[in-house]
Amino acid sequence: MSIFGTGGRRFFRIFAGPSVTKMEMDTVKNLSFAHLGEYSWYGETDLGLFLDYPCRLEGGFVFLCVAGEAVVCHGVEERRIGRNMKSIALPGTTFHVKSMSADFRVKLFAFSGELFDEVSLELGFAFSEYLRKAPFSAHPAEHPYTKNALVWADMAALVSTDTGNKFRPRMLRNLLQNYLMYLHECIRTELESEPSGSTRKRELFHRFMSLLPQHCRQRRDVLFYAEKLNITTRYLYAITRASTSLKSPKILIDRYFILEIKILLQSPRLTISEIACRLDFPGESYFSRYFKRHTGMSPRDYRTARLPR
Repeated sequence: MSIFGTGGRRFFRIFAGPSVTKMEMDTVKNLSFAHLGEYSWYGETDLGLFLDYPCRLEGGFVFLCVAGEAVVCHGVEERRIGRNMKSIALPGTTFHVKSMSADFRVKLFAFSGELFDEVSLELGFAFSEYLRKAPFSAHPAEHPYTKNALVWADMAALVSTDTGNKFRPRMLRNLLQNYLMYLHECIRTELESEPSGSTRKRELFHRFMSLLPQHCRQRRDVLFYAEKLNITTRYLYAITRASTSLKSPKILIDRYFILEIKILLQSPRLTISEIACRLDFPGESYFSRYFKRHTGMSPRDYRTARLPR
């Protein structure tokens, strides 16, 4: 069933929230899901909705790649994914697809932020943070985790077709909760096996990453984030180099900030001058030079290429 079926706009807002624009609704035309219920979807898709279209999710989803390959981004973390790779995007994630093959397909279960909050509460904050900092996993086809992922997908498909079952809303809730409890058990041994020093550095790095969506629109200096973490800028540089292939936390700050700019440019309700002012640039020309230096195109050209004609 197309997402433009009964209640299509409401279900798209599981991803994009109530501020969805006509442009965003036009973008969703190639995304097809089976209709599960008010707070979730299940189906196969090519994730075309997110192709070169950064979006901050109000809902979340988990998917298993079943064909082709794509380059997807959770925030500034980029990964090439292929068959049997799994990924989870939680509410609040900035997500987009950079490129995909013509045959790229995933089995995807999507859920609202309200449903995730309800079923994940007892699993603890640390579990959610781990999923945010490690959103990808890959195992060979014969590995039990891959086989189990297909079983979970089959269970989601079973519930999605059981349209006459009066218990389906409860079954959907239980499906997501059971899957999250399964994930919790899968990663528990990984968390316990990490050396304490490695755990501390990883915790600091992901605390740094969690600060970016909160503050990068106003603060883009490394010192600000180091002080928030109660560490020196030198140590933040060291943590960044140990956790990524990048040489500087400033690169991460700028990359996340560019994602924020792209999200604002995709809304036709703000002028470029208003965006520059909102982001504390001294003027539109300075803002345009900054954006072009990082992307190779002007804000106006970026917006024109993505607005419907």
